[in-house]
Amino acid sequence: MRHPLDSLQRYFDADGCALLADATAYRARFAGFDLHSHFQPLISARTLRPQACEALLRARPVDSGGPFIPPAVALAAAATPAEAVLLDRLCRVLHALNFARQAHDDLDLYLNVSGRHLLGVSHGYGRTFEEMLKLCGLSPRQVVLEILESSVDDLPRLQQAVATYKQRGFRIAIDDFGARHSNFDRLWHISPDVVKLDRGLIEQATCNPRAALILPRLIGMLQELGARVVCEGIETERQHALCVAAGADLLQGYFYARPAAQLAPATASPLATFA
Repeated sequence: MRHPLDSLQRYFDADGCALLADATAYRARFAGFDLHSHFQPLISARTLRPQACEALLRARPVDSGGPFIPPAVALAAAATPAEAVLLDRLCRVLHALNFARQAHDDLDLYLNVSGRHLLGVSHGYGRTFEEMLKLCGLSPRQVVLEILESSVDDLPRLQQAVATYKQRGFRIAIDDFGARHSNFDRLWHISPDVVKLDRGLIEQATCNPRAALILPRLIGMLQELGARVVCEGIETERQHALCVAAGADLLQGYFYARPAAQLAPATASPLATFA
């Protein structure tokens, strides 16, 4: 049987860019960095079991063997718009390969799409990535694309990208809603499937009674727009209880699991005592 890397390599035909297979995982190489996948589960607020996982980039200089460096350092190695598109696809394909290697059918994969990628592609959003996904053994219906809405100032371009991704079967998540310049007006134009609340909102709700009153109203409004709501950055039992009571659909944070190369088990709750 032909290895998927044999077919995928043609998409990454550039100096210093490659997909590699180790004994237990895939890794990638770009501009002097080794790139690896870690995954953090998104927990159902109803069942307290993993319903999805977000893929997170981990990077270190090639052959260093040292600790991981901030992902932003490796991502900054893309010096041109074309390189930014290439690196963004490389990271997503890497994560898709590592996810497909160990996932079960009813687990969703959340993948980040950079604002530089959206601005660097003029049309046909998702077409090339859909081809790559098939080679990884996945389909768009298993994937939620996370977009940092405030990182794209061009609203028509953002609308075009979201609409095209959705036509191909991808779901769309807006990340860090409530931070920086996020606003409801843009959500009405984008109609995301998922909204991930910025961790700062959760932190405020645990120490500010007014913010605690607003949180369930905010979640309710987002759900009325047709979106599932994720509370991320949860680190304490108090934050967990607050987000569950506020009506969140999914929960994410160190309180449940830290990012790891291995997916969280699908059958057991990390918080059985709260069930």
